[in-house]
Amino acid sequence: MAGTNFDIHAGETFSASFACLDVAGSPVDLTGYTARAQVRWTPTATAEILDLAPAIPTPANGIISVSVDTTGIDPGIYYWDIVLDTPDTEVIFLSGGTFKFRALVTRP
Repeated sequence: MAGTNFDIHAGETFSASFACLDVAGSPVDLTGYTARAQVRWTPTATAEILDLAPAIPTPANGIISVSVDTTGIDPGIYYWDIVLDTPDTEVIFLSGGTFKFRALVTRP
């Protein structure tokens, strides 16, 4: 997958799906795989801003799902990526880029 930059408002629920396909365009069976995805201030920062908590609900369809509440995230530009851990302990980079959080203008 190519890099992906997200631009959302802090406080929204962020949802995304990532399809893992082989060269023929067929879904990759993700049975035994786990996914990790995090947002950090810089790519090398030790502090995690947000765990995107990716899930693989139906491994055979090759879809990784993310849905998280971004309440409490300070506006700014952060970095993110998503990786797969294979059953053989290899790490596969899937995508990454910037995550821009904007402040909401409208207040309760």
